[in-house]
Amino acid sequence: MHEEFDLIGADGTRLTAWRNRTVDGPPVLICNGMGVPPEAWPRLLDETCEFSVVGWNHRGALGSDRPADPTAIDISDHADDAIALMDHMGWDKAVIVAWSLGVNVAFELAAEHPDRVSGLLSVAGVPGGTFDTLFAPQLVPRPLRRPMGIGMAKAGRAFGPQLNLLTKVVPTGRPFAEWLRHTGFILPFADPNDIAAWASSMKQQDFSWYFELALALARHDEVDPSFIECPVTIVSGAIDMLTSQQDVMKYAARIPHAEVHNLPGTHCLPLEFPDRILDMLRDLYARAEWEESLAQARAEAGVDAESWAAEGTEEPASDWLDVDVIELRDPDFVRR
Repeated sequence: MHEEFDLIGADGTRLTAWRNRTVDGPPVLICNGMGVPPEAWPRLLDETCEFSVVGWNHRGALGSDRPADPTAIDISDHADDAIALMDHMGWDKAVIVAWSLGVNVAFELAAEHPDRVSGLLSVAGVPGGTFDTLFAPQLVPRPLRRPMGIGMAKAGRAFGPQLNLLTKVVPTGRPFAEWLRHTGFILPFADPNDIAAWASSMKQQDFSWYFELALALARHDEVDPSFIECPVTIVSGAIDMLTSQQDVMKYAARIPHAEVHNLPGTHCLPLEFPDRILDMLRDLYARAEWEESLAQARAEAGVDAESWAAEGTEEPASDWLDVDVIELRDPDFVRR
């Protein structure tokens, strides 16, 4: 379903990257959840997927080396690795699909390299301040969320060796998947075969390092997402205990052109709604393709900020109607 290859990160760290079997499809970059394996995206790994999909395993996780500087695991470091992967693939730009921690990375990427991001699909995550969104369905007051999350991450790091031993004896086949579907962590309508594949890879973590990644994530503060101009689709889970749906809707409201979907799921939306996610990606790609075509049409028609300024026009590009551009390109165009 996918193949792995070595990638040299921005600072020379060797990373394990992966791609699906589609070679010539539209480029899609996965900014994955924290320490999450590629099996979290079953439809994007399927041999029938029309998109060329790539991703990488975070520093120190699932075969990737730890950086020489153990503190070089901030969101900016992951974003640099994303650019290294795009460069390795020879991609000028791509649609970004992001989950959880990866949403932080995707918005960092869009902020620092807007010309490399043609569209952004944000799943169960926020651009920053992730630890402030924890435990909302459990009615934990907001001032307590960050300290509770940091405390749990430190405990996980301390008990990492014991967790590593536990994962070696816990079975992760179909019976485990069936059990997990009825715990509330993942909902019952998720495919147990997809869960089993994901869990089998997920348990290969070094959990001490996994929670080190979590503590680094806690350092990434809230981000104002209103700067983003490319097409955006935002997806939230109604009973997500790791990313408050209310906080997702709050940041979505600051992106007027974003398309927003609220799904009746948990944090594990890619496993619970793989077909819906794929449909959203198709729609997002179509929007991104249209925006790029429209930008080219505007350029050909000479419709740009400089020409507006010369004519005394104060309207931004986003306020121009498509028919305005078409009319400039084609003098015989008739409005209906």
